[in-house]
Order: sequence, then C-alpha cells, then structure tokens
Amino acid sequence: MSAKYVGGPFDGGTNPDPFMDQIAMRTPLGAGTYVKEADENGTEVFHWVPDKD
Repeated sequence: MSAKYVGGPFDGGTNPDPFMDQIAMRTPLGAGTYVKEADENGTEVFHWVPDKD
C-alpha cells in the first residue's frame, strides 16, 4: 500500500515503500523531512516538515 505525500516538493504523489518511516531530502524547492503519520481519517501519509534555517 502506498502512502500519500502531503505538502513539500512531492505533494499529492505517493511513496510505494511501506517500510520507510521518514525521508530527509534537499531539493531546489527547499529542504525538509517527510514523516509518516496518520491523517485525520487514520490513513498513513508522509507529512512534510521543512528544515529550520
């Protein structure tokens, strides 16, 4: 099952790797970490947390 990206550079896309809990990245659009968590419906999503400068 894929988890949806919420916010950040991949907003709306999905991650097909269920074993990942977080993904740190630097992109031309900014740096941050996608963190897996449950949304308001209990569905697992990757929520974007931008790095603090």
